[in-house]
Amino acid sequence: MRKKNDPCPSKSGIEYEMKYIAIIFFLLVLLFLIPQLFAQAVQHEAIVANISVSLRVFDGDRFVEDLTLNDLELYEDGKPQKIQGLYLTRQSVIERSQAGRDFSPNTARRFYFMFQITDFNPQITEAIDHFFTHVYQPEDQVVIMTPIKNYVLSQEALEVKTRDAIIQDIRNALRRDTSVGVSEFNSLVRDLKKIVHSLTAIGTSSERTMYNLESSDSTSSSSLEYLLPRYHDTLQHLEELRLVEEGRFVRFAAQLKKLDEQKIVFFFYQREFRPEIEAGALDRLLTFTQSDHSVQAQLRELFYFYHREVNLSVTKLCQAFSDASIVFNLIYMNRQQENIAGIYMREQSEDVFKVFSQVAASSGGIVDTSQNPAAAFANASSLTDRSYLLYYSPEAYVRDGGFRNIVVKVKDRDYRVLHRQGYYAN
Repeated sequence: MRKKNDPCPSKSGIEYEMKYIAIIFFLLVLLFLIPQLFAQAVQHEAIVANISVSLRVFDGDRFVEDLTLNDLELYEDGKPQKIQGLYLTRQSVIERSQAGRDFSPNTARRFYFMFQITDFNPQITEAIDHFFTHVYQPEDQVVIMTPIKNYVLSQEALEVKTRDAIIQDIRNALRRDTSVGVSEFNSLVRDLKKIVHSLTAIGTSSERTMYNLESSDSTSSSSLEYLLPRYHDTLQHLEELRLVEEGRFVRFAAQLKKLDEQKIVFFFYQREFRPEIEAGALDRLLTFTQSDHSVQAQLRELFYFYHREVNLSVTKLCQAFSDASIVFNLIYMNRQQENIAGIYMREQSEDVFKVFSQVAASSGGIVDTSQNPAAAFANASSLTDRSYLLYYSPEAYVRDGGFRNIVVKVKDRDYRVLHRQGYYAN
């Protein structure tokens, strides 16, 4: 037994004191480590992202080439951001830079020519000639996308062949692929013209002069019962062929997002017309078939078919191309409407034109409409010759997959500013 004032503690007392000291030490370590662990977690979430924006600024038709960091303001989702780097480029060469650090921009260029046309226009050859004469540089990469096939112009071919030989190869491929790729479409248009001509002749003195689509002893009623389903099915088939597939363009943008170079797309889209029954002839057919409810229903269904809209998500396409940093330019190839007696050639390009005009605007590209695709391309390509590349690191960047909207302004100037709409924070 330990005596009072005994300087030597017992074994159990020593063990108790050691445990007490160990607990105190452990608590002190925790107090020290917890802030460190928390700081590391916060540091892990505070991701730094460098966002690049291709920027073109115009005073009328003149490219503004003397801008500095102090002239620009940038907002992400309405919040001001600090621009940390600005590079002025001509083609693939950096002419001037202003940056706190080197962002090492990749200024190499990839050009994509996409064609959605129903017949070959020889002036497209002039557009291609203009490209290789005034735009193309030896280090550029070029992809030609016809209605049925993609062609990548290899550096070897470009070095071995003359410019004229390359242009001739592209012309031949585009003419051939257009003829093959849209042959079914053009065949359906011809069929529709014949069917519409026959329908508008029913109940008139010219009925016996219809195209040979049914036997000569057919009655008007039986002709309608035969022609209307065929007309509807042909319209449906034509619509399926001409519709722009949204998924194809979204996948295309996703593929290009993986590339670090400048990506410039020229989409050649040709004005389209669809043969329809003239409104007066349709009203006459409705009056002529008042007692036939089945035919009446088929005729009235055409009103719905004529006025339905293309099923494309404008927002999805705009954000996909903007996120991929693609400069998308729409070359709308206008052409005259055919004048055919008894047939109304309805404009059916307005829906696609409207969608891809917005895609161009959201990507920093332009829209040019002309009956001369060579002139339209020359104008569009000249606007892509020079640009700025600016860089910034968004404050409180979070990878939540949301879309971030970007707005760039020039201080105290009423300039036309073209740039991509934003990006996905992935």
